[in-house]
Amino acid sequence: MSIMTQQAEGSQLAECDHIPIIDLSNLNSPHFEDRQKLAQSIRDVCTHVGFFYIKNHGIAEDVIKDIHSAAERFFALPEEQKMRLYIGHSPKFRGYSPLGGERSTGTDDDPISQEDAASALSEAFDIGYETAMDLQKSKDDPLPLDPYELYGGNQWPDQDTLPNFVDTYIRYCTMILELCRKMMRLIALALDMPEKHFDSMVCDPGVTSRMMHYPPQPVKEEIREGLGAHTDFECFTILSQGNVPGLQVLNHSGEWILAPPLPGTLVVNIADCLSIWTNKTFKSTIHRVTNLTGQERYSIPFFFGIDYNATVSVLPNFITVDKPACKQPFKAGEWVRQKLSNAYVGFEG
Repeated sequence: MSIMTQQAEGSQLAECDHIPIIDLSNLNSPHFEDRQKLAQSIRDVCTHVGFFYIKNHGIAEDVIKDIHSAAERFFALPEEQKMRLYIGHSPKFRGYSPLGGERSTGTDDDPISQEDAASALSEAFDIGYETAMDLQKSKDDPLPLDPYELYGGNQWPDQDTLPNFVDTYIRYCTMILELCRKMMRLIALALDMPEKHFDSMVCDPGVTSRMMHYPPQPVKEEIREGLGAHTDFECFTILSQGNVPGLQVLNHSGEWILAPPLPGTLVVNIADCLSIWTNKTFKSTIHRVTNLTGQERYSIPFFFGIDYNATVSVLPNFITVDKPACKQPFKAGEWVRQKLSNAYVGFEG
């Protein structure tokens, strides 16, 4: 059993030997009973596993195909062109992160010091929330006041460099953002709260999306993590992981369970903010990526959180005498900014 497994809390380890699949066919059902039943299945898997596939999610296959094609085109650019969009030029953690530009941070309960952190064998391109990706807004609507400097500020490649890249990415984010808001209503039901409980907190959601590229291992016998063991920061993540496996989830037995790509599905995992909201009843499960296939791997995670100025506070119905609140209330933006500062090489505070 690994040191991380020994130190990790039960709230960070999956109680399973495979990742379950949830059918979202009733996500938009006009019948409350159907949505409530779906929410109960969400509660069960979030309580025991923290990871699940979703099928019949409503995201068109051509949209998913196009965003992966865009990712391949972006990472195929010469390094010099990608570095013009270097994330270190952005105060908002937006842009290109080269190989080794991100480091393993561990988890909130078991952090890895910067001195001990290994650099990731991956490169990434990050964008944040823009009103252009929000069907509830006009593209000309201003961004919200932002004391945490996390909204907007995206560094986009120009049209001549990558034709239609921006439109393709915005189209994908628009559809995923709508799915996330619907998922948040399901989660409210799963927590025995009114379906629209979180609606007022996701008007200007704390969104980050990434394109990820994991090259094959440089030395066949050497195993290097494409992205080290960690938990995600926000409420939950929706991942499109292409056709090449690499995502692994840590379970109670100390085993890394592979979450292979399944046709027609996306992967959802619970992240820290939602776990804290439920007093760690919902699992923010430790996971990593290791590309041992000998192929290029591409994935597009979409990290969904509440408005950066909203407060995460443990829900009263999850607090008992035997289980006090796991954390004091905090602003979502402050939390995310601190986590991102620790993850990227060259950023401090």
